[in-house]
Amino acid sequence: MSWGFYNNSFKLNGVSYSLESLLSHSKANHKNFFQFLKKWTDKSPDVELQTSGSTGVPKKLHISKNKMILSAKRTGTFLSLQPGDKALCCLPLDYIAGKMMVVRALVLGLDLYLIKPSKNPLKTFSNRFDFVAFTPYQLEHSIQHLNKIKTLIVGGGPINEKTKKILYKNKTNVYETYGMTETVSHVALKHVSQGEQEFKALKGVRFETKNNCLKIFCESILTRPIVTNDVVSLISEKRFVWKGRVDFVVNSGAIKIYPEELEKKLSQAISVPFVIIGVPDEKFGEKIAIVFEGETPHNFKDFIEGLDFFEKPKKVFNLDVFPRNNNKVLRRKIITKILKSYGSN
Repeated sequence: MSWGFYNNSFKLNGVSYSLESLLSHSKANHKNFFQFLKKWTDKSPDVELQTSGSTGVPKKLHISKNKMILSAKRTGTFLSLQPGDKALCCLPLDYIAGKMMVVRALVLGLDLYLIKPSKNPLKTFSNRFDFVAFTPYQLEHSIQHLNKIKTLIVGGGPINEKTKKILYKNKTNVYETYGMTETVSHVALKHVSQGEQEFKALKGVRFETKNNCLKIFCESILTRPIVTNDVVSLISEKRFVWKGRVDFVVNSGAIKIYPEELEKKLSQAISVPFVIIGVPDEKFGEKIAIVFEGETPHNFKDFIEGLDFFEKPKKVFNLDVFPRNNNKVLRRKIITKILKSYGSN
């Protein structure tokens, strides 16, 4: 028997609870889970969520519980999740990704295993999970343990090309997600382990573009369409290829370069963390620069040999540590820091 926000098939770490006993148990053993569960089961129709700030200033939003339930059911349908399936939540419960893993488990009646976030969450587990959510950082540190997962969703940033090659035809179903807090988690998925290059909309979602940026329609969740800052190639109203953020595009000599696309090319050869940015240039307006976390790879020049003139980094910068939030690199903060130092040189 299930009703709305709580399915009686739900288990926590393999144990069944009534809602009352779950609240009591989590209060004593899982503080962050208890805090969310208390808000989830109160009389308020909304839950307060905070954006991560990875592409802008963090902000707080109030999201309808009914919309979170609809989102959970939509994901469950797309991925064929069933009551009793084992799920692992290894993401912070402060943000939408972690909260929605809990909501999916509560609504769909999953057996949820809840652990603190770490770079290799599967290391201590011997059992197999039906459903897990990772960040790209966690994925890169868990490749050798993917045989413990049936279906994995990866969000919070793109999966690099080197990792995609490893994942191709992997027995684990690995999906890269597209979404945001405003859309109540993901609205499109890309089956990376099957070699898919396009994001495919979930049921009830469709897309258009405005000035080459993705426009999202989803009447059950959005009161009005959202025009994003994501530049895409629209294949159909249900499919698109993501190219990059419009606010990060580098215009060099009237040639538009998408840093994220260039990073895809270079990530096949460069194993250390890096980002591509634009810096001012007197002749071309802007020029490409590359920022490494730590030292510059000794054979870096070999990596860029095959790039077009305007794609080749003309400046190299180094930061000891990249600013991150929930393991997501904060590109905007890196740009601000580099441009500040660049302007003072």
